[in-house]
Amino acid sequence: MGRMLIEATLKDDQLALGAAFDVSGSPAIGKSAGDSAVEDLKAGRAHRELPKDVADKTLARISALDNRKGGANVHETRLAMQRTMQDHAGVFRFGDMLKQGVEKILEVEKAARQLEIKDKSMAWNTARTEALEMENLIEVAKATMISAEARKESRGAHVRDDAPDTAEFPNGRNDKEWLKHTLFSPVDNSISYKPVNMQPLTVEAVALKTRSY
Repeated sequence: MGRMLIEATLKDDQLALGAAFDVSGSPAIGKSAGDSAVEDLKAGRAHRELPKDVADKTLARISALDNRKGGANVHETRLAMQRTMQDHAGVFRFGDMLKQGVEKILEVEKAARQLEIKDKSMAWNTARTEALEMENLIEVAKATMISAEARKESRGAHVRDDAPDTAEFPNGRNDKEWLKHTLFSPVDNSISYKPVNMQPLTVEAVALKTRSY
């Protein structure tokens, strides 16, 4: 469905020293990220000192979870999210089902914002971990569903019944309208778009062509 990015904001004078994660398990990416971090440290580049209240939001999030009573069940909420995504945003997608999916995932989000845990222990609390993970997962689910509903074409693993394979649109792909990345903002669930860079600096661009087997 095109590359989907979750918007993040960094101050101009902050240095983004980070870790790279490769879901395929290849160690090459991690080594490259580590080498880059070492070079940055040798050059004397580092983060600015963190503000004293940097942990306040995280602590408030945990406190709210620990003190909430009468909230939603974590396992039931996760199951509702899972079924909504499977039923409405599978590999083969339908316009009307995607519209329903957006409504349903926003309902699931309401529950995900009011999770309750029974175990309040402070050591090795998997219930708290699962609840925090659920709060994170709902953001990914929302971004996926809302972006998929908006993208009126088929591309990659995103196959819509109303965007079939034709001579004009091979594989249902509409490069004139949809050759762009989707940017999702969790602040207001809005989406915007970013052009695809077809002129990379160091490698040849991958030509657009019909997918065949």
